[in-house]
Amino acid sequence: MNTLTKLSSLTFICLTLCACGGGGGEGGTSSSVTSSSNATSTPASNASTKVSADTTSDQPQDTTVTAEASTEPAPSYEPDPGLLDSQAETSNDLHVKADFNFSTSKTVTLDLGGQDVLGASLANRMVKVYALHDVVESYEDQAIADKALLATTRFNNAGQITMTLDVPVNYKTLLISVDGMLQNNHLLSELSMQATTVAHQFN
Repeated sequence: MNTLTKLSSLTFICLTLCACGGGGGEGGTSSSVTSSSNATSTPASNASTKVSADTTSDQPQDTTVTAEASTEPAPSYEPDPGLLDSQAETSNDLHVKADFNFSTSKTVTLDLGGQDVLGASLANRMVKVYALHDVVESYEDQAIADKALLATTRFNNAGQITMTLDVPVNYKTLLISVDGMLQNNHLLSELSMQATTVAHQFN
């Protein structure tokens, strides 16, 4: 009877221990698994976020603008044909040609030398430079009476002159008169619209 009581008590204790141990083990295992899952899943999530961010930053941004979007028609500076036949009312109605020269003067370089009709040197002879509005080719032209004096100078000791003049663009002819020489020996030179050089040897 005592033996049976002891066996029953021992069995009860074993079952109680098994029950507590098993429950604690399951609980411990579950807690451990859950904790491990949390510990491993969090870095994975961060890593995934980092990779996604790196992938986004490494990808080149597509900033290419299509040809249709960026191409605009070139502006036209051609005048309105209807306005060309009418008087301009404001400065916005004026049309200036592409080759129009806005300069009000042109540079003329004189390179003169030579001798007089007797073969004497022109050293220290006075020279007068006139300008005319019209193209004049001879002293017979009446327009020569409207000449305007531009400069007065002298040949140097060697009988040479090299000088530069700024001539208003509305003058078309230069008259170069040498003191002591006849009119037939004076020089008439037509001017172009651009800078030019007038080179001449008197004789």
